[in-house]
Amino acid sequence: MAKPSKKPRMGRPPVADEDRRTTHIKVLLTETERETLEQAAKPTGQGVSTWVRMVALERAQQN
Repeated sequence: MAKPSKKPRMGRPPVADEDRRTTHIKVLLTETERETLEQAAKPTGQGVSTWVRMVALERAQQN
């Protein structure tokens, strides 16, 4: 009997341990503030979380 061919795995590939994000920072916003962040992130094609992380890290590295 022939072995069934191995199906490719679905989903995202695994992330290396050193690249895995595991820490959360909770930020409370008003609806207006969230909308402002969404509008700022939109032209970049990034999600709000990614955009906020990148902007915050850029700002932190300037100091």
